[in-house]
Amino acid sequence: MGKLFNRNEIVIVADYREKEAKIINELIKLGAKINFANLSAGDYLLSERLVVERKTYEDFANSIIDKRLFEQASYLRKYYEKPIIIIEGKGPIIRNISMEAIRGAMISLILDYGIPILIAEDTEEAAKFIITLAKREGRKEDLRTISLKDRRRAKTLDEVREYVVASLPMIELKTAKKLLSFFGSIEKIFTASERALMMVEGIGPKKAKLIKTIVSGQYGSKSSSGVSSPLDQSKSKVS
Repeated sequence: MGKLFNRNEIVIVADYREKEAKIINELIKLGAKINFANLSAGDYLLSERLVVERKTYEDFANSIIDKRLFEQASYLRKYYEKPIIIIEGKGPIIRNISMEAIRGAMISLILDYGIPILIAEDTEEAAKFIITLAKREGRKEDLRTISLKDRRRAKTLDEVREYVVASLPMIELKTAKKLLSFFGSIEKIFTASERALMMVEGIGPKKAKLIKTIVSGQYGSKSSSGVSSPLDQSKSKVS
């Protein structure tokens, strides 16, 4: 556990897929300390209850077209009390979607999902929004603490099981559900061979090897902290 906000610094937990994003440098310039984690929902975790999903204008429009937007909104609302979406930049007219559809999606997010939307002119302004949110949340929550893994409000045993599996590096919630559906239990997942793990959609050789290394490796061994650990590969988008 670490302090999210104190007098000297703001700590933001960013999804590892945002590591190369330009906004990371902007956040650092504004005084934030960035930790990276495998977040199952959202891009920037500012407290146990507040998460920010950042989308460019084009990505927002495309996520409406391919129907990702409202699935993502459901996850944001399920896991966090205060999700916020920041739309960054001004984009050209996107083919296959009208401005009316874009406005309708924004209204649906606000009214149906209870997710506020902030419009940022560019990456710099988006970073300023995130910093301001983090500072406000820090004051409001009186030095709220947070773990590097997003804390979920599991309501059922199955959701707890999903949380346990999805806490592994490179394993998203969707893949965790596929693993549990295929094997039936966490125990069977953890005792499965690499070949068996690769029978599940979304699990390739690297992910299978990483899972086996984590569940079978000896705690405190040299390989657990070595620079060549499979964890170093978990930041890439490979299977």
